[in-house]
Amino acid sequence: MKDMSIIQEYMVCSVNAKGKIPSFSIEKAVCLVAAGIMELQLEGCISADANKTDIISTLPADRQYLKPLYDFIDQKKPVKINKIVEAYHFSLTDKRLHELMESVGASLASLGLAEEKEAGLTGNKRCYVPATDATRSVVEKMRAELLEEGEITEETAALAVLLEKGRCLKQYFSQFEQKEIKEKIKKMANSPNGKLVKDMVDHIEIMLAIISSSAGSASV
Repeated sequence: MKDMSIIQEYMVCSVNAKGKIPSFSIEKAVCLVAAGIMELQLEGCISADANKTDIISTLPADRQYLKPLYDFIDQKKPVKINKIVEAYHFSLTDKRLHELMESVGASLASLGLAEEKEAGLTGNKRCYVPATDATRSVVEKMRAELLEEGEITEETAALAVLLEKGRCLKQYFSQFEQKEIKEKIKKMANSPNGKLVKDMVDHIEIMLAIISSSAGSASV
């Protein structure tokens, strides 16, 4: 099985049987964008903190599936985190989110890890259904690292954070296993070597807080 990046792994475990993230699954959409931001940061393409992101380097050739998100940040650099959340969640259409999903999905299809399908009322959009083996491979890797004795990599722990915050863990792990995974993630986030995990938790919680705050303001 070919290696996948963190956003590719998240996508194969978070989309439904039609290769989509339902519009009501706010947490799943937020975590997809958070995974993209984190990957751009790990590649040295952007700087990111609790308030804003900024472009600091060009996008590598092997990360072109992140171009929709990279271009959005580049056009408005620096861009505040709340503006990214608004663009990908509070826009009148799901255009930006769909562009990112289509780009990541196409990269998975090129690796033989997803199947392209027509989407939209007129069939003018594309969605990508992950191969069963691709999803199984990611889940088995998580199970081996997080539920068995052995080294836990930061990347696997960060992916577990994404799936936990995106409410996807329950699809693959029992309640007892979810509890154990959450405890290990928390322990790792508080360790000297858990910066990536802590950053992922912080990014997601900030983005979810922005959504919660905006929703509260709208209801007043």
